[in-house]
Amino acid sequence: MSVRKFILTAAFALLPGMALAAGPILEFTFGNVTVAVAKVSAVDAAARTVTLVGPDGTWSAIKVGPEVKNFPQIQAGDEVKLAVEQVTNIRVVHPNDGTPVPVEVVTVDTTPLGAKPGAVVSDRREFSATITKIVPDTRAITLQGPAGNSVTFTMPGDQGDFSKLKSGDHIIFRQVTFTGLADLRADAPAK
Repeated sequence: MSVRKFILTAAFALLPGMALAAGPILEFTFGNVTVAVAKVSAVDAAARTVTLVGPDGTWSAIKVGPEVKNFPQIQAGDEVKLAVEQVTNIRVVHPNDGTPVPVEVVTVDTTPLGAKPGAVVSDRREFSATITKIVPDTRAITLQGPAGNSVTFTMPGDQGDFSKLKSGDHIIFRQVTFTGLADLRADAPAK
């Protein structure tokens, strides 16, 4: 067989897979935003942790990394605003469309030294998964990732043709979460 004939034969053999990779079977994107005001109940300077108490009384201890330059300004009694925005994109694809390498990238942007304490953390995740369970009444979907881990989320009612999804579908899951934390004190010192 000549090299030219071999290349043409290989190209025609790949065409069906390439045609399927042209577009997803189904794609939908949705997001949500949560905003809350919390009070700093404790600061552990040695461990660089801040304990926040929400309006409902629940508390959470947060480890603050060295990139937060204005950590020494944070005091018990401070009020902070926490905003979380999450955008999720789901693509139902053909099994031979390829599998992306799992990705998780976290970045932190903080206020400049001397400004009020504040930060924005972005967390981007991408992985391929398989739908293992669908609950139509609640629009809950359970995905199993490449490491065997599972995640369940609820798809909003205004997104996509939910009836097209089925257990065993191959999906590409992309999610970006932005978390912003800002000091609400009007008199926050500029040190």
